[in-house]
Amino acid sequence: MKAFIQIAILVFLVGHTKAQTCCSGGVPVSSNLGFNHGQKGLLQMSLGADFNRLATLYDGSRSLVDELRLRTTQSYIIRAAYNISDRFGIEGFLPLIRQTRTILTNSGTEDFESTFGIGDPIAMLFYDVVSSPLNWRVAAGPQIPVGSFNEVNSRGLTLLEDLQPGSGAWDFILMSSLQYQSLGRPTMSLYLNGIVSVTGVNNKSRNGLQTYEFGDDLQLIAGVNDQFLVFSRIVNPGVSVRYRKASRDRINDIDGTGSGGEWLFTRLSVGIEFIKQSRLTFNYEVPVYTFVNETQLSPDRIININWSQSFDLKKSSDSQNLIKI
Repeated sequence: MKAFIQIAILVFLVGHTKAQTCCSGGVPVSSNLGFNHGQKGLLQMSLGADFNRLATLYDGSRSLVDELRLRTTQSYIIRAAYNISDRFGIEGFLPLIRQTRTILTNSGTEDFESTFGIGDPIAMLFYDVVSSPLNWRVAAGPQIPVGSFNEVNSRGLTLLEDLQPGSGAWDFILMSSLQYQSLGRPTMSLYLNGIVSVTGVNNKSRNGLQTYEFGDDLQLIAGVNDQFLVFSRIVNPGVSVRYRKASRDRINDIDGTGSGGEWLFTRLSVGIEFIKQSRLTFNYEVPVYTFVNETQLSPDRIININWSQSFDLKKSSDSQNLIKI
């Protein structure tokens, strides 16, 4: 919460991806929260697939020569948002998560672990403080501990917390989004988003033998996008940077080692509207700066594909009323 207060004062805005025990992957909430601003009755839905590959071992900011370890997080994401009024609405987020960990031994054998299941969903209320040409949205809500956190490996041993689909704790998500249009080109926009995850404590970790709390997480995302007409299709190219700072995880209320750090990523994206109000978006993200506590695996690429569709339910309802008349 302290981090949130500091950022709110500095930039007046507030993905939660998880800090990890042995690496810095996690569920890609930050790159998937938030829909476009809309009017009353607008329903927005999306399906996404996110692939996070962690293959670079870091000691602080120094990359190490190590080809024996590989982690991946594959997330399949269902999202929806509905504008109850022109300013107020709700948004939901449900991830299906597959995580893998591969370690090669000197003898050439492979130690492989994986989990798959429903992650922790998010339910948020949002409010559009200012609209057009400057749009400012604030949102807040819980991340609900639905996902499993007691998955075991083939030997019957409980897997590490960072391999579990769920966290076992109630978290609180704070988000703010600023978007400015009309930059000489009415189709171009600048945006600045902030997300803070204030994590809770899982008191039943390791079958109740310990408590576990993932580190609080702060992310700031700034970028620009535009629109062009290409062969009768609307194409949306964009570029952005993402800064993330994660605190250390805590085990039995003691700071854990090999968790937390700071990262700076760059992302290229392109979206194509293939039918009205329907869009397919591709994102490719790579780190340009990494600093981790102690030694951790860290992301070397993140790929995201997302399909979104908008429905104007108010317009549909008005049309039905006119027909009845």
